[in-house]
Amino acid sequence: MTTTAPHAATEPTESEQRQLKAYFERTRTLPQLLSTLRSRRVALGYRIDSGEEELSATGRRLRQPRGPLAFVSEHPVVPLTEVEEAITAWSACGPNGMVHWDIATSGGFPELTGIAGRTAAAAGNSFAHDLLVIKDEGAFVYDPGTERERMVEIESERDYHKVLDWYRSGLRKIHDGRPDVDWAVRAPGAPNASLFGPYQYNLNRPGTTWFIPVTDVGWLYFSALLNIFDAWHVYLVDDATAEPAGTARWVGQGKLEFPLAISQYEQFLFQVETYPPGSMVQNMRLSAEAMGLGNWIFCGFFDDVLMGAFPDIATGLGFRHEPLNERAPVASGALKTFGVEGLKEATYVPSPRYPDGRAVVDAMLAQKYGPGGTMSRGEDNWMLRHRGPFKAAVVRELVEHPVIRISDWAADACAAYFDYCVARYGQAPVYFNPMQCNFGAVVHHVDPAFYERYYDGSSVTGQIREHQATWH
Repeated sequence: MTTTAPHAATEPTESEQRQLKAYFERTRTLPQLLSTLRSRRVALGYRIDSGEEELSATGRRLRQPRGPLAFVSEHPVVPLTEVEEAITAWSACGPNGMVHWDIATSGGFPELTGIAGRTAAAAGNSFAHDLLVIKDEGAFVYDPGTERERMVEIESERDYHKVLDWYRSGLRKIHDGRPDVDWAVRAPGAPNASLFGPYQYNLNRPGTTWFIPVTDVGWLYFSALLNIFDAWHVYLVDDATAEPAGTARWVGQGKLEFPLAISQYEQFLFQVETYPPGSMVQNMRLSAEAMGLGNWIFCGFFDDVLMGAFPDIATGLGFRHEPLNERAPVASGALKTFGVEGLKEATYVPSPRYPDGRAVVDAMLAQKYGPGGTMSRGEDNWMLRHRGPFKAAVVRELVEHPVIRISDWAADACAAYFDYCVARYGQAPVYFNPMQCNFGAVVHHVDPAFYERYYDGSSVTGQIREHQATWH
């Protein structure tokens, strides 16, 4: 696996600026977009139900039986332009200013770690989500960072170029070429079991761009528990014993009062961190509709195979993985994906970054309260340096208020809980792999001929029909 540094920002060309201006100023209204929004799975260069054999991007032979929807596009695939990719990525998780952390200081305020805003919200503004971009040149992670200039980043035409700047500066290559996954991937001895779904015949086709939110669910798992203990006064019990999981000494009025099973907490956190990818995908769909592009959203594939957990089936993206944990209580927890060092890493214990509970707790507290943090008491405070979102006098009052500091006892209880999970089950989280990337979208240029042949053509918008003339 190779990783590359981001490209330096350059001035957009006249054509690129015109396209950005069209996106921001001449897009149909939201109600109009919603009225025509739908997946359009057939693009220029695609084929379905054709009965004809072809080679995939990985060199495997593909052939769907001939069926009633037989179609072979008469055109080559038309790759997205850089501007089209940049707009799509920005709509998923691009910078848009600073968030409103308008929560009472006694109402869970300490859950906040970062206050830079993105186009898709996340619980606790977790920043656990980035975007995989897979295309002919390779696989990339889009992460435009946390620097913000002001409360609202894009206020007028003079700011449109930022969308392209963020794409160029925030895109890091993690894999050369396309990963070796396609519709034909099979496990040895199971020739009819489709690991990437029977629906995904045109998956990873040359010339296409596949966008997939990739989530470190583990980050919120550890960060949120500090707030769960301190503000919610909930503690975790082992499903197998119904006893407090390493935290018995803190159970009592004023500290840990209400029991919750480990499996319930983990299901809750896993579920919470699936909402942002859904928002990201919906944002990409709306942007595609606005530009007159097609979008094809899907899960229905084994993301651990895509990430490279089973190289005998496919090397995939070549992410690093831990050996399967035989002590995990359920199969869903046996695999731990580390990811790509320094670029997209999962949060779990024990791991290279966090060997034990105290290490991960100290790291979470340092992110909140340490130098440069959102709740730092010094003049290096992120909000003071970036002049927002709160007024400077408000920031200084907030960071000195005792209620926004995580209690020492809550930090100690968290560390003890994580160590308990490792001692008993070999890991925390216990029941799931912290790295997830199972829902995304291919954004492409629609072939109207398919929809005119098998439908009445009314779902092909004017923007789709006019896209080539307008955008290329």
